[in-house]
Amino acid sequence: MADEERKEVTNEEEKKEKVKKEPKPKGYYKDKLTPSFAKENRAKKEAAIAAIDLATLSKPVNDVATSGPKKMKDFSLWARWKTFLVGFVGVVCIIGIWWLYAIIREAGGQTSWLSSPDLVWQAFVQTVSNGILWKHLSYSLQRILIGYLLALVSSIPVAFIMAWYKPFRAFLDPFIQFMRCIPPIAYVPIVVAAFGPGEESKYFIIWLAVFLTMTVTIYQGVRNVDLTLVKAAYTFGARDRNLFLGVIVPSAFPFILTAMRLGVGAAMTTLVAAELTGATYGLGSYINTMGSNLAMNYAVMGILVLGFFGILFDKVLLVIEKRLTRWK
Repeated sequence: MADEERKEVTNEEEKKEKVKKEPKPKGYYKDKLTPSFAKENRAKKEAAIAAIDLATLSKPVNDVATSGPKKMKDFSLWARWKTFLVGFVGVVCIIGIWWLYAIIREAGGQTSWLSSPDLVWQAFVQTVSNGILWKHLSYSLQRILIGYLLALVSSIPVAFIMAWYKPFRAFLDPFIQFMRCIPPIAYVPIVVAAFGPGEESKYFIIWLAVFLTMTVTIYQGVRNVDLTLVKAAYTFGARDRNLFLGVIVPSAFPFILTAMRLGVGAAMTTLVAAELTGATYGLGSYINTMGSNLAMNYAVMGILVLGFFGILFDKVLLVIEKRLTRWK
């Protein structure tokens, strides 16, 4: 049936093409300018619209021969409580697998390198009650915040200048791409030699990782501004200053917010490398120390706390992004 319908549609299209190519009689175009012809044409269009079955239009097309394979299997909205429920079930399943692994290892007379969830929880309660966790956490959050803010302030102008001026981009882009391919932990010996084992070296390593991530993201956002908007602005007499403030900055603003979220991830992942420069306090230093002493319950606890705060910061920035980009 589908093949027959397609053949009928093809035949109708061929007939229409033949009618278009046939020579028109005298007065053909003159008759189309009359009010009566316009009314008849409007009446035909209204009748065709009224004949459309809206119930069939509300359904997605699922004909592989005409529209290709269907990519999305579900076009319905997904309730928030379902998202929360599925995520909660996923977390519970992961913890259950972790617990089962620890039990199997301990039953075989072996030590679990992940430790068991109950021992990790005991380590968390102990370090919270005696204040050790808060002390390490405060040092780490201070380093992350300072390095992150320095990177945010410096990456935005550098990214915009790179996208705006080709000579500056040609000069700086090779260095950024080169340094972006090197893990921050590789800079530790050089940074310690340059800044010493103090807080400056930790700020610098976090700043470097976040700066490279945010600069590349914001630069791509500025470069992806719709050229139609730029040409329209120039057509209406906009100067470079008006174009920059009225078109480039608003268009690149969502990319700035995305870069801020990516920068948080870069700061959290670089913290351990930054605290290898000789830190007494800090979550990264605490994780390394506990891991070296084979106190895996404390090390895993530190990793989980670090990951929790990373997710927390990302969610906060996600809420800010949604509120500030409602116009999209």
